[in-house]
Amino acid sequence: MNLTRIQRDIDPIDPSPYATHNVDAAIAHLERVLSAEGANSLFGQTHWRTRVRQVGATRGLHRDQRMRLDRLMQRLSDERVAA
Repeated sequence: MNLTRIQRDIDPIDPSPYATHNVDAAIAHLERVLSAEGANSLFGQTHWRTRVRQVGATRGLHRDQRMRLDRLMQRLSDERVAA
């Protein structure tokens, strides 16, 4: 699943709570949590997919930020298959 598709699935009424000045910190947080706890943490995969989608809805993302988010979504998909 790529972020172009993710962005189409986002509810336009609920835009991203992130801005270009804090999106790297949000991505880093997701990378830390998902590498340490995986999608099987207290919140579960649905929560983490929603969070990644919210970050993906941020306007003005750079290519490397989109790639990082793609990797997170792939990690979530891989964990769902492995479960």
